[in-house]
Amino acid sequence: MEVHHHTHHPKKWKEYFWEFFMLFLAVFCGFLAEIQVEHYVEHQREKQYMLSLVDDLESDTALLKEGFPRKDQRIIAIDSLLLFFETNPGAKAIPRNIFRLMGRSLWDRHYRRNNTTMTQLKNAGGLRLIRKKNVRDSIAALDLLWDRADFFKELYFKTQDRGKEFVQHIIQAEDAVSIYRRRPYFSPYRPAPDSVTIENIRINRELLSPYLNFLSDQANTTSQDKRTYEEIEKSAERLIALIKKEYHLE
Repeated sequence: MEVHHHTHHPKKWKEYFWEFFMLFLAVFCGFLAEIQVEHYVEHQREKQYMLSLVDDLESDTALLKEGFPRKDQRIIAIDSLLLFFETNPGAKAIPRNIFRLMGRSLWDRHYRRNNTTMTQLKNAGGLRLIRKKNVRDSIAALDLLWDRADFFKELYFKTQDRGKEFVQHIIQAEDAVSIYRRRPYFSPYRPAPDSVTIENIRINRELLSPYLNFLSDQANTTSQDKRTYEEIEKSAERLIALIKKEYHLE
């Protein structure tokens, strides 16, 4: 019985090289494909964030614009009060329209930004998802403007509350009983209803000087507050235009 021995020829180094190369190429292509998928997903997330951010910014700018005339009305009310006491330096009482202006001078617009998307971006790892540096820098700059405004907002409204205390103490309550009686929830800084006839309300002149100083300070502060939010509004408008241009959202 013959036994046949099969001869195994050893592989040449070129065969090993090509097998290794093909294996390496397959792994490398798979790696590249995975990176491409990840980049595509991140780019889609980035664009979705930008769409959402534009919605937030457009909501903010609409509210800001709507509030600016109200700040102007407060300043006008304060100026009218100062004019009355300037032209009536010895006044011991005020007419109803001045009482109403006292109420209007205490009211101001309270702004709160829509930061839903910004919070999501920060929770997702900051602004790293935004590839475009000019957009990223503009978002950071606007966020800083809002942070500064929010920092001073609490102090601004806390100081404004002092005006309510002034009005509560500067008027003679017995002269406003007709208002108190008709409105149990009355507070002196609410305007008197037209149905109530008030000729004059006596005032406490000892408080008049600090009250007028307070009004002057509030007029200046309100003007500065308006300028702050106007800067935010303009910055937001520029950012909206930039995002729409860079991400072709028109």
